Amino acid sequence: MKKYKLELVIGTIFLGIVSALLWTTMSGIWKPLPYVLAAVCFAAFVVFAMPWGEKSAEASGGERYAPKFFAQAVISSIIGIAVIIGLAAILNRERFSKTFDLTANKVNSLSSETEKYITSLTEEVEVWCIPAVSQTERFCEDSAQLRRLYAEKSPKLIMGNVDLGNMALVQKVKPTGYGRLVFITKDNRSELVGKVTESKLTNALINLIKSKKTIYFLVGSGEPSTTPDGEKTYAQMAEALKNRAYDVKEHNITAGDLPLDASLVVVGSAKVPYNSVVENMLRRVLARGGRVIMTVSPYRDPGMAKLFSDLGVKFEDTLLVNNRGATPLGGQLAQLDPMRPPLVVGQFSRESPITSVFSPRDIALADGARPISFVKIESKEGELKIKQTALMSAFEAAPIAISESDRSKLSLEGPLNLQLPTAFDAKKTYGVGVHVEIENPAKLAEGLPAATIASNTGSLGLDAAAPTPAATPGADGKIPEAKKDDKPIGEMVILGFDLAGRYEGAAPANSQLLPLAVAHLYRDKELVSIPTKDFAPKAFNLEKNPGAYVFLFSGLLPLATALAGFYIWMRRRSA
Repeated sequence: MKKYKLELVIGTIFLGIVSALLWTTMSGIWKPLPYVLAAVCFAAFVVFAMPWGEKSAEASGGERYAPKFFAQAVISSIIGIAVIIGLAAILNRERFSKTFDLTANKVNSLSSETEKYITSLTEEVEVWCIPAVSQTERFCEDSAQLRRLYAEKSPKLIMGNVDLGNMALVQKVKPTGYGRLVFITKDNRSELVGKVTESKLTNALINLIKSKKTIYFLVGSGEPSTTPDGEKTYAQMAEALKNRAYDVKEHNITAGDLPLDASLVVVGSAKVPYNSVVENMLRRVLARGGRVIMTVSPYRDPGMAKLFSDLGVKFEDTLLVNNRGATPLGGQLAQLDPMRPPLVVGQFSRESPITSVFSPRDIALADGARPISFVKIESKEGELKIKQTALMSAFEAAPIAISESDRSKLSLEGPLNLQLPTAFDAKKTYGVGVHVEIENPAKLAEGLPAATIASNTGSLGLDAAAPTPAATPGADGKIPEAKKDDKPIGEMVILGFDLAGRYEGAAPANSQLLPLAVAHLYRDKELVSIPTKDFAPKAFNLEKNPGAYVFLFSGLLPLATALAGFYIWMRRRSA
């Protein structure tokens, strides 16, 4: 074997390079495999390169091994390294440099915060990628590398892509739309929409494990119930929310204020106007960064005029009804229900994730509607800052001017017996859905009396002017300052028509609007902040920094191999 020590040492170096470059690939075959190969290479190099056990020149007859073709060995080394690098580039072209992350922003490795969390997972989490609706968008492909890094760090994370043709898998995952990640545990579920970053993915996992998402439905003023005890209920939509692992609860307004965990509240179409007690209840929810979804009965005054005024939302003194036979669409809809024909709601906004999933042809059917308009609010420093987005419109509707006193006398179930206008603009649209985001929402609760909070641990008093729990002092006894990103944002979605009733199952949009609004409003807060990295697959190329690659592949590695061979030759040459 002594005669071939040079060749064996060079072969050992080649094998070591292969182990380093294909470390990730071999780990996928068998996790200890690259470590075993690295140890074998090191041991072989020591055995072959060191002169242990050699006889002296005199004892061996004055001869020691000397290779005759050293130049050939060096050239073979260079060619061998070029072949290895070429094969590595082909096999690892989409994830080159995974073994040692030398990229500028560490796109081939996870942050310490992420690794610390996902390696501590104690329960299994399934992460399913739902492809985008357009085949030109590579949603799952662009996030594949990042998701693979997560799966490699923890056996508790199961990553997969959903084939939309596999109906059994689609039924299991139950996505609310395209282009998203769906997270599933044995007792919880959430979704991540938009560009997938390490920060968003880690925070989605933290929030998924951290708590169960609860939705409170207000009852006590004639709102639709979440149980199937009549025709006009939210039972179908509540069941859809439960299937998505939300916890649905009812809260009677006579039982005191909403619990502290009430992050999202659904306020159905009430039969009587809400008083100041309910208004203050909702103000406190919004003030601590909560979310509210409210559907307004077009046949009753919702009350809470001061709250809507603060939010820049105005309900018009108009009732929108079907035009019956004034237009072809009105005559067609009148055949569905001659007594109370439905009204068409559509033209969904593309600016909001709540409605952008609908196609231009999608519509919802409503039993009348009340137009909603915006009032511009000039915000000052430290005051409420309102962002308003129109969600949808009613069209080809007959508008009827009606006072609040006359509105309260209208029948909620039987024929309306209203005199429809003979002339109206059938092409005019009326906004009937709005989304309001509130910065500095604590201002909504200023000056309110302290509230008695319904809680699982009993009733406790809470100062409404400071609805969030007090900060806990740190080790130095000081209370940490709130970060700018920690400021709560309150949100409210208001629909000027009822979702429950006879038309609930007549159009898909009717039953989808509430779950879509819940999914958007219940988006998780970021608990850790990790700089954004571009994890999109990259083809191996030398365009960005060719000098570094040329020096490494054509200079450093061949030179190191040649020097190693020369060192062995000098030690083994003939005496």
